[in-house]
Amino acid sequence: MGKDLHATIMPFILSRMEFHQDVMKVEDISTKEHYIFKLTRRKGLRDVIVLVSDCYHFGEFDYLPKPAELNDGGFILIAKPESSFPNSLQHHVKEDKIIIGKIGILLGALRIDEFWTYEKPAEEKTK
Repeated sequence: MGKDLHATIMPFILSRMEFHQDVMKVEDISTKEHYIFKLTRRKGLRDVIVLVSDCYHFGEFDYLPKPAELNDGGFILIAKPESSFPNSLQHHVKEDKIIIGKIGILLGALRIDEFWTYEKPAEEKTK
């Protein structure tokens, strides 16, 4: 993981986090190696640490050396639209109170206190 993102990606992500109705404050706590943000939420919801990943395929070898900021849980945001991650990793990270997903999953997870339990709603099939 690192900071290898197209110049348009971070402004897009920041604007979505800053203008989310349940986010009161976005604090940049990035390191030399990673984009990391602390989101303070409204209505007594717990804070969320968001690590922005630049990986094309985020796997177990990317997860294991995660930064200490995620030791108490958080969200690993898969930033590149063409990137992927294995569903098999989800079970492992839920035990750590971490969720992995793209921007839509983050925005949905921000609505609930135990954000790591969020599951994407099933898509309705149209005829």
